[in-house]
Amino acid sequence: MQLPPVLAIACLVGVLCGQTRTPDPAPATAPGSAPNAAANSATGTIAWESDYDAALQRAQKENKPLFVAFLMDNEPANDETVQKIYTDAEFVKLSGRCVCLVCCVGEHRPADHGADGHPADGGNCAKFPAVTCAQHQAIEKKARARWLVGEDVCAPQHLFCDPKGSVIVRKVFFAAKQELKKCFAVALDAVTKDPESKAILAAEAGRVDKWLRDAASRNAEVRDAALGELAVADDARALPAVLKLAKPGNDDPTRMAAIAALAKKGNFTAVKPLLPMLGDGKAQIAIRVALTLETIQIPDATPDLLAAIRKERRDRVRGFQLRAAARCSPNQAAVRDCCLQSLKGASAQLEPCVLIALGRMQANSKIIEAMRPLLQEHNQNTRGLAVWVLGCQGTADCAAAIQTLLQTEKTPEVTSTANSALKHMKGEKVDGWDNLFSTYFSDSDY
Repeated sequence: MQLPPVLAIACLVGVLCGQTRTPDPAPATAPGSAPNAAANSATGTIAWESDYDAALQRAQKENKPLFVAFLMDNEPANDETVQKIYTDAEFVKLSGRCVCLVCCVGEHRPADHGADGHPADGGNCAKFPAVTCAQHQAIEKKARARWLVGEDVCAPQHLFCDPKGSVIVRKVFFAAKQELKKCFAVALDAVTKDPESKAILAAEAGRVDKWLRDAASRNAEVRDAALGELAVADDARALPAVLKLAKPGNDDPTRMAAIAALAKKGNFTAVKPLLPMLGDGKAQIAIRVALTLETIQIPDATPDLLAAIRKERRDRVRGFQLRAAARCSPNQAAVRDCCLQSLKGASAQLEPCVLIALGRMQANSKIIEAMRPLLQEHNQNTRGLAVWVLGCQGTADCAAAIQTLLQTEKTPEVTSTANSALKHMKGEKVDGWDNLFSTYFSDSDY
């Protein structure tokens, strides 16, 4: 019986992980590098390297892919990655065929202690037992300088590189276990021409073949579904096919569909090709590009977004570009200042997007002060958006300003948003809070 494509890939990954060939002799361990990977695989843990430079040397000497993981503490997607994906037996076996670097700035208690209360293992990290906290912190600094842009680090983030460190596949933000296993196959095939990896990729290639055919369909529903799959496929043919349809020369609905298909959080490979389209002569295309970058949320786009904002003269386009910049770099002062400057005397087309952008930014007293006069505006949409921004900022001053407003506010929608904001600031769950601004402004309005 022929398995569905997804199950076929899953089974092939199992073949890759469960191979029974005789293992290669254990290589000599480079100074400062992790123990033999097979030994760590037996204990169900990833053999993280303890030294950045030694790891790169070992990858080249043994011709193995580099697996680089950027992680942060106390965040659900990162915690799930460490606790559920990194402990998976098949995942650990696959990692053992690579040289693995873990990058984290956190400080974690030692994994084990002796009867006297002192670390029994030399103080190794509780979260990543193969290394100490000082080691994964030092690796993070060097790896961030090598592979990331700017000071903002999106995590979890996984890089699969060739032995010299050139990125083969990058997954930004949370990626499911099966997706990461497929990335191992892509990297292993690229570096070692691994036969089991080729089988996995051959199964995926068959699916991509169908999506490529469907992308040329005159049926918009069939076309759009195929574009959505191609936009995130790790096949070398996939992204170029989507970008080809996004370029000028195609009809506007096709271009819009192709650009919208790329709107997947963490879709790193789509960022660079999209940036030149920010200044497209057609406003609806330029806005769609900004909305797509807003969804992707990669800080690499921020410098180009700020440059586009400075040049853009169409208020409705500039507003969506500001939203995208705030979503990509919510902590960046240059983005905040650009938004605040744009708010002064903003047109009816520009103001809602500027407020949405400010709501997405890190709490700052300048933002809070800019919202206070807007709570007195006659336009209820402006008041409602200002309340949402204050709720997102979440300080005691914000709560006080909202409570003062509630003493006189008569509009049901604004009152509802104000009460939801107070709940949100107390840590209570408010369904749909992040997009509650849509009560006053819809993306479809553009």
